Amino acid sequence: MREWALDLHYAVSRYPSALFFPKVVWGSFPKTEEGMYQEIFFKELQKNGFRRTVWQLVFPEQSAGLIKKIPLQEDGTNEYHVRFYSDGIIHCESEVHRFSPHHFSGVRHKDGTRVLEKILYEEMELHLTIKDKIRKLFGIKDYAEHCVRK
Repeated sequence: MREWALDLHYAVSRYPSALFFPKVVWGSFPKTEEGMYQEIFFKELQKNGFRRTVWQLVFPEQSAGLIKKIPLQEDGTNEYHVRFYSDGIIHCESEVHRFSPHHFSGVRHKDGTRVLEKILYEEMELHLTIKDKIRKLFGIKDYAEHCVRK
């Protein structure tokens, strides 16, 4: 428990909780074509079980975020975190549940592109043209690496 508390203190000293950024919790998308597609994807993710949370850390230029609990995987991960950024990027990572003692020290997969692709193309009822536009926004923003004590 002590290690988790130290890890949490370290992380929140780097990045604030969404508790202090309600626009990020609700989703605040740029008034651009990319922002429009981000908002469509955000709403579709919510239809697929993703939820807003005030407990997600807010990274630089993050404009929205969602999480989804998933069944425990062999590597110990059991949650997806999706973040939307003002430059149009949509990033996903799978990690150990955010209230687990191993959240900061456990396994974290930074590139959730395949996860997002699977959800987009297999679980969402959108026109293929829209899906392809959304797919182009998937990328990696590796801020989470800076949340871990060395």
